[in-house]
This record gives sequence, structure tokens and C-alpha cells, in this order.
Amino acid sequence: MPLKSTPTRYGSIAMAIHWLTALAILALMVTGQMMDGPIEDARQIAILQWHVPIGLAVLALTLARILWWVIADRHPDPLGTGTQALAAKAGHAALYVLLLVMTLSGIALMALSGAGEVVFFGSTAPLPDFGDYLPRIPHGLGSKLMIALVGLHIAAAIWHQRFKRDGAMTRILPERS
Repeated sequence: MPLKSTPTRYGSIAMAIHWLTALAILALMVTGQMMDGPIEDARQIAILQWHVPIGLAVLALTLARILWWVIADRHPDPLGTGTQALAAKAGHAALYVLLLVMTLSGIALMALSGAGEVVFFGSTAPLPDFGDYLPRIPHGLGSKLMIALVGLHIAAAIWHQRFKRDGAMTRILPERS
């Protein structure tokens, strides 16, 4: 399988970044939902010890993916035309922007609240109330929007594969030998 994308398939690097990001986003959604609502500090710290590094990994993967597209690779040809192609392009752009907003607001939230000291460096101070910090607003709203966008992304992929039968999923999955 080639490293770079072709007009009909994603290359192995784009595929690897896509699926690693997808798994990391799933982990972030699960750990984020685990912290939604009242939770004891010890449990929240344990979850944040996973959530924060995974969020940083998503930032690194997102930046690597953007750089890969800009510097070394190109996307395969669009599957649809007109409104469908525009919707796909807008949906992907929204995902990229939201990934950046979510990771940067998470970093800002940890930095401004001082929670990093408690979560990673053994401070015995209680966790701050994250709701007291402005980055919590885009992070919280962004998490709901991320769930919706990921759901739409998956639904569109299934629709393309099952109903349009245009090979959308085969473009982003490794070839069977």
C-alpha cells in the first residue's frame, strides 16, 4: 500500500492518522462523559490522567495530518459533486476546526485552573471548579458538537458505503490481500 494517497484511495499515512485519531477521539468522548456531572476528586484526577495526554495526542495527530496534506499529500478525488462535495468538505473542515478548538481549550483550561499541578505533579490541593474558567465554555459546548459531528461523519460513511455503494469505506481502510 502506498504511503501517499491516490485519486481513488487514501495512503497508509493518512489512514493511520485517521484511525489513530478516531480511536483517541472515542477515548476522549468516553472519559469526558465519565467526568460529566458530580464526581469525586480522586476519580476525576484518575480520568484526567488519561484524558489530557490523549487530548494532546489528538492535537499532535491533527497538526500532523494538516501538515501532511499541505506538504506531502493530496486528498483522493471527491466521491460526490455539487452540494454533496461541498457538504463533505465543510464537514471535514468543521471536524478539523473543532479538534483544534477542543484541544486548545483543554490546554487553556488546565493551564488557567492550575489543575495540571494536581493531576500530574502530586499537588494535594483540591481540583478547581473548571466551570469557573472561560475555556470550559467552548470545551463543554465543543464536546457536544464533536459527538454530533462524529455521528454525522459515521452516518455519512455508512450511507455512502451501504446505499450509494461508491466505496467510501474502502478508500480509508487498508486493502485486503
